[in-house]
Amino acid sequence: PLLLFLIFMPGCGDKNNSRLFVGDRAGLLDAEQEKRITELNHHLLKELDIHFLIIILDVPAPDLDAKAIALFDRHALGKKTKGARGMLFLVDPRGKAVRLETGYDLEGMFTDAFTGYVEREQMWPFFAAGKIGPGIEATVELLVAKVLQAIKAGDFVVDQENAARGEHLSGGAGARTDVQMGDRIPQKSISTVADEFAPQPTPFKTLEKYMQALGLHIKDPDLGIYSPQTRDFLRQWVVTNAQQDNALKGLKSALQNAEIRIQETLAVIRFPVENRGASPYFLIRDDKGWMLDFHSMNQLIRFNHKNQWHFITTDHRFSFAFTDLRFDKHGYPHRTP
Repeated sequence: PLLLFLIFMPGCGDKNNSRLFVGDRAGLLDAEQEKRITELNHHLLKELDIHFLIIILDVPAPDLDAKAIALFDRHALGKKTKGARGMLFLVDPRGKAVRLETGYDLEGMFTDAFTGYVEREQMWPFFAAGKIGPGIEATVELLVAKVLQAIKAGDFVVDQENAARGEHLSGGAGARTDVQMGDRIPQKSISTVADEFAPQPTPFKTLEKYMQALGLHIKDPDLGIYSPQTRDFLRQWVVTNAQQDNALKGLKSALQNAEIRIQETLAVIRFPVENRGASPYFLIRDDKGWMLDFHSMNQLIRFNHKNQWHFITTDHRFSFAFTDLRFDKHGYPHRTP
């Protein structure tokens, strides 16, 4: 769904080695954000063999690109992996710039064009709203999605020559983007075609209208396809082009296997449990038609470090749609024997 940065990690990160994953020199992250990012990066190193490090500078860097390479080497990013799979998020709030520096074995996936797109379309809007921690988490999520796609395609392999190449662990690949560090969520513009996104007669038609809004990058929180509580929620939520692109791509690939469960004024559009990256969509109906209920989704659904969805609790009003499944103690769905 659009709510991409709902990543929540169980408390199993390596707290004693938090400096391996986060260096907030400027003190912009609160304790919970730093803990969550540390745990996320700990899991990515352990399970995806990628070493992410986030550094937020307190002093502006005269040459951010050179600073990134120097910090990459100083922290030996990639040495803890089987190849050269290090990645540095360097944030320069006073210099109003960010840079993503990648190790040799990640250059094929994280091209300069791709990382530049992520910086512009994902990081920039969060930072402009003053949401540094959520912006980092949301950015990591898109990068993880890219890795998972490569693993599925069999394209994520170790190049031993890269792992041992040259005096540096990165080849200067990545991208740098100027950003505006703000302190408020910008006012979302009213769509000139809002009338085309009224509540729909069926849940599937509502989801199709939502996909149209994603494709057009419409961020108007007051579209009729959103429930009243969702509209209030989205007014306070950062929505980026990258999130919308990623959500649309996921829906297009999953929609052919979607199924719907309806109980009076509630509906759930869900996907096979084997596709753990495709979370269910909740909808409600009034006398005008069906609307998406992102408010309830935000309250009930979380994602782990592999972008796999699970429930916080299985005791909720949409549970009627999952009676044929069993849920483990962490809220992940499984087919019943």
